Amino acid sequence: MSSLTFGMLGIVGVAAALIVKQWKSDFLPLIRIGVVILFGLAALRAGAPLVGYLASLTELSGTDEYAKLLFKALGIALLSQICADICRECGETAAANGVEWTGKVEILLLCLPMIHEILDLAQALLTLGTSP
Repeated sequence: MSSLTFGMLGIVGVAAALIVKQWKSDFLPLIRIGVVILFGLAALRAGAPLVGYLASLTELSGTDEYAKLLFKALGIALLSQICADICRECGETAAANGVEWTGKVEILLLCLPMIHEILDLAQALLTLGTSP
């Protein structure tokens, strides 16, 4: 998809929001959520070749496990940001902050096994250096 397509999608979304706002403002959050979902789906479709290419590169380099972790963390970050933005659009700043904080904690929990591996490697290197 081109940037023109994304721009047109944004203009249509804003126009729909303005029309609904004048007609029945109770439905405005639903229109905003719908526009965000459409943008997310369009971005996923546009980014699919990139993800496939990066996956093939990581398989060849032997870093497949780390790439999976990176993609999961990226997905959590993006979903947390989108959900937080929707909460802010609806005027719920506290909920938005909670969503962002929870996303950060999930990413940290996702990385704990890798942190454990790094600490084990550092310990092995330190004991290797002290052996006579």
